[in-house]
Amino acid sequence: MMKIMVPLSSFEDIDKFSEAGADEFYFGFYDDEWTKKYGDFEEINRMSSFGSAANFSISDCEEVIRKVHSKGKKAFVTLNSAMYSSGQIEWLLKKIDEYRLYNADGMISGSISMVLKLKKYDIPVTVSTMGGLYNSDIIEFYKKLNIKRVILPRDMKISDMELIIKKYPDMEFEVFLMRNGCKYSDSNCMSYHSRRFGSMCSCIDRQDGIFELSPNLSVSDKKEIYANNFLFTHAFHKSACGICSIEKFRNMEISSLKIVGRADSSFKLEYDIKLVKSIISKKSDEIQSLPYQNCLYGLNCYYH
Repeated sequence: MMKIMVPLSSFEDIDKFSEAGADEFYFGFYDDEWTKKYGDFEEINRMSSFGSAANFSISDCEEVIRKVHSKGKKAFVTLNSAMYSSGQIEWLLKKIDEYRLYNADGMISGSISMVLKLKKYDIPVTVSTMGGLYNSDIIEFYKKLNIKRVILPRDMKISDMELIIKKYPDMEFEVFLMRNGCKYSDSNCMSYHSRRFGSMCSCIDRQDGIFELSPNLSVSDKKEIYANNFLFTHAFHKSACGICSIEKFRNMEISSLKIVGRADSSFKLEYDIKLVKSIISKKSDEIQSLPYQNCLYGLNCYYH
């Protein structure tokens, strides 16, 4: 059966999410020493600047891994910034050793230099969407590095995913399913994510009057442009849902369904976990007849 991968940012959620049906957890960490050494705008995991709102302190990570394992679940650590300097990689490798992060079931990273270092230290690596896994050539590159698990981009068509998965039946594939849809490509995004400063993409999305429309456009064209912008900013981004694709993913033998949102409400995450768990245990004909309460008439659909 497909596993449910969920975000984790507090000890309390380990019990709660495990009981709700989570099988795997991913989490990041922040560290004041890193910030002091490299500055506010160098991130460990693309959300480390959110601090405790989306991460654990690095000193808590060993206990997080231990507690997740005590529940019979898997724990993955995110090191998925787009790039690191050689000095930053060496700093992180020392911290991995110092805080026994190698006890995790794997590291999630999309930086090629980081992936190569982690493999050298015999740490299992999941290649994140930052790796730009859009075609079989890129998958082949990582397969030659003996990578066993990859996360397919959330903006791929299911038909394209299926072609890749059929070609690499010995690899594990993870796909996005719930929450935080993004209309941009992770692997081509150099944006800094921050609760305090926002990010480039969120500024573009939310800035009133960010685009000027030609005066020659008809009222209906202007309406369509503004409606499309509103849709992606509000309905899709926060409420993205791929539930109606679960049966397709099951037939494709997807390994793990990912619920996103390390900084999201614990209550909402728990609801999504229970919903997904209840559906993947059903038969095909039962899934097709379900009323999807999360669905905004397809307007927030990940894959359609």
